[in-house]
Amino acid sequence: MYTERALPDGSALWRSTGGAGGAVPADGCVDLILLADHVYVAGPSTRWIAAVADPANGSFGLRLSPGRAHGLLAAALPQLTDRLVPLAETVAADEARRLRERMVRFGDGPHPIAGLVEIASRADVENVWSRAVQVGARRAVSAARVAAEMNETERTFRRRMRERFGYGYATLVRIERARRARQLLQGDRTLADVAAAAGYADQSHLTREFRRLVGASPAQFASSAA
Repeated sequence: MYTERALPDGSALWRSTGGAGGAVPADGCVDLILLADHVYVAGPSTRWIAAVADPANGSFGLRLSPGRAHGLLAAALPQLTDRLVPLAETVAADEARRLRERMVRFGDGPHPIAGLVEIASRADVENVWSRAVQVGARRAVSAARVAAEMNETERTFRRRMRERFGYGYATLVRIERARRARQLLQGDRTLADVAAAAGYADQSHLTREFRRLVGASPAQFASSAA
């Protein structure tokens, strides 16, 4: 069983119990995950991953939307892409202990979420900039155009992307395009229609990208969604 609760800043609290594991699509997010009293950081995901089965007491997490984890993991983000590492390897010892205490407390059962909201808000220091970048990626606007809209040079924009997101702008565009394709595939549309509507060059482009980012073919995904 999987449940999720959205937070005001776009982050989310989630809980999974009895999950058997499986393919998890790339979403560009960063997760703090409580597994058997240990807290891990799942770095920005830029390809699908194979999730393991839940432990006996389930798993609990705080998902930080793309570009929102810099305030929490500033020094480590580019090195965390597509990796799962212990929290203690990413922040100072005192900070790791405080974060673990909050994760354990809220993972034990229903509690007021103020503590985790505070963690999410600390991670949200670049919210306005990150949201604007994400809007550009959803529109598939070029990096040069987004940089100009931000009054930045393209070089500065690309460097800031790596610092704030942990990956480049082109990767974010691909993630957002695959997210749109997943939404469209849940409706009654042909693969050719989905490819065109989501912004792919053709159906084979959709299939190649979809397999890498989602871990299944578009047809397989559409069938399971149905």
